[in-house]
Amino acid sequence: MNIRVAGVALLVAAGLGLAVMAFVCNASPYVTVSQARASTREGVHLAGDIIPGTLATDRSTMQVRFQLRDEAGDTTWVRYEGLPPANMGEATKVVAIGKVEGDEFVCRKMLLKCPSKYESTKSPA
Repeated sequence: MNIRVAGVALLVAAGLGLAVMAFVCNASPYVTVSQARASTREGVHLAGDIIPGTLATDRSTMQVRFQLRDEAGDTTWVRYEGLPPANMGEATKVVAIGKVEGDEFVCRKMLLKCPSKYESTKSPA
């Protein structure tokens, strides 16, 4: 009976070890433009502000391009491959998930942050 318990405990420990290893290998921290340029990984999370006036959408090629400014003030062009999200024109901040190709950041996933239409314009009393 003790051998069975030890075998089950060993299997559980191995399963937990594999799960932790898979999580660590797939986790991607937010990076700056310079860190993204230095990285060769896919799935890098590049966060920043969309520079006003740089957003261009081409529905025929299903691409969106814009310039992104990170918290350090560095900028890069971002190319999103896919149809633009419905609220893309209202977005001010973005997290682009992808990798650097040449001199631009290419992503297939984006998370957008738009100014809330529910925020009050009045100052609190």
